[in-house]
Amino acid sequence: MEWRGAAVLVALLAIGAGSGWAASAQTRDTTIGSGAAEPVTAEDPAMPVEAPRPYRPDPDDPPLRPGIAMREATVGTGRFEITFPAPRGWSTNANASNEWKWKKPGTSNNTYVMRIEQIDSQDITIEDAIDIRVERLLDEQDDVRILDRGGSSLEYTYRSNEDTARHSFMRWLDLDDSGQADVEIVVHGREVDQEGAQDLIDRVAEGMRGASGSVVP
Repeated sequence: MEWRGAAVLVALLAIGAGSGWAASAQTRDTTIGSGAAEPVTAEDPAMPVEAPRPYRPDPDDPPLRPGIAMREATVGTGRFEITFPAPRGWSTNANASNEWKWKKPGTSNNTYVMRIEQIDSQDITIEDAIDIRVERLLDEQDDVRILDRGGSSLEYTYRSNEDTARHSFMRWLDLDDSGQADVEIVVHGREVDQEGAQDLIDRVAEGMRGASGSVVP
């Protein structure tokens, strides 16, 4: 009668399997959603975010103040000669035959400095000169912010190669009314130098004249 025991066992297993399937079917969500399928937003892991880069502290030299003493300076020769007011007591360094830099002796690097360059040989308008400068800034410097752009001026901030925050003013001049940019002036400084840098570049630009002796309009 062993076959009967085996048959009973098979029957019991079949009943158990059927009951399990039925219970499983009852617990499953068989509803069908509506609408178009959409991707589910992943909560973890989050997309990698680049950590902010802190600026290095500014040198604690006293800020550049408006109204500093000026003296008359002349650079260039012949028809390329230009005369203008320059800070009294600042040292002058010729970076090239057509470019000069002024810096107050004893001040730390990354404080304030003025640079003047003759660019008349480039045969470009002031508008083009500004476009070129903005393009170079965005391509070569980090954290560039254009704060103000005028017909012949530019104000901006950027991160220096030493990771310090810089605030700069630029002016372009057409000394002979040729429609071409002749001179580029820039004063770089810290945020605390902003007022003095603006005053300095305005005074230099307003007092600059070319070889003909005419004051820049």
